[in-house]
This record gives sequence, structure tokens and C-alpha cells, in this order.
Amino acid sequence: RDLSISCQCAPQRSADVSRMASGSSRVSAYARGAVEEEVRVDRASILAGAQDALFSAPSNEVRRQSRVYAAAGIGLEESGSERWDAEEIEAEADEEEELPYEDEHPDEDPLDDEAVYLSEAYREWEQHYLRRLSMRIHRMVTAELDRGEEAMFAIFTEFDLNMDGKVRGDEAKKLLKVIEDYAPGSTKESSPCLKDGSISLVSFLRWFSGSKGGEHKETSYTFSANALLTGILGSGIYGCDSRLQALSWMALRKNVMGYRRIFTQLRELQEERMLYTAQEKESADGLLATMHEYYNLLAKEFEGDMELLFELFCEVDESNNLMLEEREVEAMLLKMDTAASNEDLRRYIAEINLTDGPLTFASLIDWWDQARIVENSLVAEKGAALVASIKGRGYTAKVANLFGDTAVQKRWEQADNRGTLQALRQAYVRTLKEVREYKAERDLRRAEEECAKL
Repeated sequence: RDLSISCQCAPQRSADVSRMASGSSRVSAYARGAVEEEVRVDRASILAGAQDALFSAPSNEVRRQSRVYAAAGIGLEESGSERWDAEEIEAEADEEEELPYEDEHPDEDPLDDEAVYLSEAYREWEQHYLRRLSMRIHRMVTAELDRGEEAMFAIFTEFDLNMDGKVRGDEAKKLLKVIEDYAPGSTKESSPCLKDGSISLVSFLRWFSGSKGGEHKETSYTFSANALLTGILGSGIYGCDSRLQALSWMALRKNVMGYRRIFTQLRELQEERMLYTAQEKESADGLLATMHEYYNLLAKEFEGDMELLFELFCEVDESNNLMLEEREVEAMLLKMDTAASNEDLRRYIAEINLTDGPLTFASLIDWWDQARIVENSLVAEKGAALVASIKGRGYTAKVANLFGDTAVQKRWEQADNRGTLQALRQAYVRTLKEVREYKAERDLRRAEEECAKL
């Protein structure tokens, strides 16, 4: 940045210079006789002025000094002319409050880096943070891939310079050439290119390992060795981390944004693959026989109290669409907190916040995760006893379910009888995507917080 600072200093003229400018004669400090001749002293006027000063209310500055002395135990006791009216003190306080200290520089924005810093040295710290964050998100991305896909991902990122999950133009042609070297003849059978000639990461991985995943193209010995090395060391250590060291501040910021985009694309690809097997089974065996497959996909995403919360959620979901209206939310809360008063219910509802519409399961676990750690939430105030009672109730229900259908299974049969099973299946698919999206955003936020620690 061009940090030019212009200072305009206007010299202050002395009182003598001011008098010369106004036409009055300058009086030397040494010409005492001239001063006595020129200035006539009116003693009566001086005494009258002294009397006014003695009996008038003290100035603000005198008041301040007197308070300082009084606090230190110095000076005379309050009496006579030294005792000031409360109204005058209050007026002085109002005057002090009105001083525009906060508005002296209204144009300066503390959120503006250029207003806060005089140099760009702070960016060195941010670059260090951005590298750590990029590495962390990179590992989150590769956790969604198998060893061969991770090796392909490392190749793809060499050509995806802006990290938007797509390679275009000449870079796409160069990537195809590299692919042909690693998997001879593979691009003649099928191509990872989209209609516009570009190659997206999703189309690239779908081409390499199939719609279901795990169906890898035949590759050369060199690629297999690279994939093995990538599997042992990780694609970060194998190449991507070193690339990050050379990136500028702006490039690192774009890199973080790009990794997040790629993480989202991969999450959606994996969801598509997860559902593929269930959809095949549904075509063969029917929807009712396949509902447990859809449930199992969702259950694999459960962590902590999610399984218990889902059982409670389904118990009160009378509409059977995995979305709770306010009356259903109240019924669920009463099952969670059997001792809840009407005031407790109102507070729970306010904390859950139903202004955006019915409560989804992802929104429920979002509220539950926050309510347990936010100090002023009702769940946190009721403490471990409430959490323990909820978990105890869940374990009791789990034992009872060993000898019969769970609340979840009962909802399948109910939907089948009503002819709404397909709508319930769609609700499961939506909930699966929402839970995975919630967990992904939660993990990204957690990564940002942990990478910020020194």
C-alpha cells in the first residue's frame, strides 16, 4: 500500500506578533517607564473584579482541582462559598458527558485494516493462520476419499489454480494428458470432461471410481506407487502443504475459500453414493423393506445424544414428515424435561427459535449442542441432572425396544398404511443431507477456532 502521510503545520503567532498585525505598538519588556506611562492602573476596578471572583461560583477547572484535593484529604472543609449546589455539579457532569470524545474521528473505522495498521506486518500472522487452516481443511477433504481418489485429488489440485473445484481451457487439456499417462487408454473409453470441456472435481472422481465409488480405473505402476505413498504419508505431506508455503496472503485466503467449496462438493458426491445402494435395494425389494437402509445411512452420522434425540423426535412427529410444529415441539420438551413448568416451556421454545418455521432434526441437534455449553440457557442452568435423566430415559426405551418396534419403525408402518411412505423416505434423505451439512459446518468452525490457538 502507498502509505503517504502529509502533515500541515501552521505556525502559531505570539501575542506580540498579533498586536503588531493589528497595528498596535509593540512594548519591550525592558521599557518599564514606557509601560507605566502608557498603562494607567485603576485600583478600584481591580478590587471590584476581585470581589466578584471571590463570591462567584467557582469555575469548572477549580471544581475539579478541589475534588482532587478533597479526595486526598487536602484543603479546607466544605463551608460557605466552597459548598456547591447539587444542580451545578449535575450540570457539570452533563457537560462532561456531552464532550465528543468518541466522535472526534467519526470517519475512522476500527474494522478497516488500513485505519488500524500503518504497515502490512500483521499479514504475516494471518498467513501463518491461513496455512494452518488450509492444511486442516485439506485433511477434512481427503477424509472423504479413499487412497486412489486422494492421489487423483492431489493431481487435480495441481491444475485447479483458483481452487473452485473446476479445471478449464488449456489446463483441462493438460490434466487429460496427465491422466492418460497415469491410466493409459482410460480417456478413450469415457471422459471426465463436462459439456463445456471443463473438468469438475466431482466429474473427475465419478469418472475415476464410478457412481458408487471403489470402481477405480486401471492405472500405471507409477500411479499405483504414488497412490501407495499418498496413502502412507497423506496428500498434504506428499505435496499440497509445500505448495501452500509459496502462496501469498491473498492466494491463501482464496485457497481457504476454495477448499471449503471442494469440501461441499465432495460431501454432496458422497451423499449421492451413499443413497445409490439404498435406491438399488428399493428397486429390488420395495420401499418398506428398504426403510431400514435409509435409517442406517442416517444413523451412521449420529454422534453423542443424536440417536436418543432422533427417537424422541420421531415419537412426537404426528405429521410423520420429520418436521415438528410448535405443539409437537412442546410434547417433545415435556418428554425431555418431565418437570418443566409452563414458563420453562416458553423459555425452551424461545431458545429453540421457531420463527423460521417447523423444527427440523438438524436444527434440534444444533440447539441441543449449544444449549449444553451456553451458560444462560435453560438446559445449562438445570445442569447435569437434566441431561442424565434424559439419557436414562433413552436407555430405558432402548431396552424396551429389544422386545418390540422402536418409535422410528412404528412411523414407517404408519406411513405405509397412510400411503405416505415415499414422502417419509424423502424426509429421511433431506434429514441425512441436513445433518451432514450441520456437522460439516460445525467441524469447519471448530477447525477455525483450533487453528487460531497459538
